[in-house]
Amino acid sequence: MDRAQGAVRKSSRRGARFYLGMWLGVAGYWLVTLLGPATVENYATLAIGALVVAGFLYISRQRVYDRRHYRLTFSVTAAFVGTSVIGALYNMFLHPQEPAGPGWVVAGVLVALIASAPLLYGAVRIFRTTDDR
Repeated sequence: MDRAQGAVRKSSRRGARFYLGMWLGVAGYWLVTLLGPATVENYATLAIGALVVAGFLYISRQRVYDRRHYRLTFSVTAAFVGTSVIGALYNMFLHPQEPAGPGWVVAGVLVALIASAPLLYGAVRIFRTTDDR
């Protein structure tokens, strides 16, 4: 019984690590996209794409799932898609091509944090349930 619980805990931690990696990557992507030069945006898109593929390959090795992790995945994914759409709409319609002044920098940082927040929330919730603080 302990061995099975350990396997479930280990797979849940793997999912939480994936969420943390995605959180860092997505926050960096939005910061580069909103505040960086245009040439770097293409490299950031390639990097986040590679991170997603590597993460899904890492996660695909899971054989067992914790019930809470399984239920949390759908809400985190839905919230992440929603906040990403909000970030994309901000980038397309509200963010200027050449942001000038600290107000645009603050807005860009807030959009980056809001767009990546569901991933951090999911990672923290999973780590708390697996007693891996």
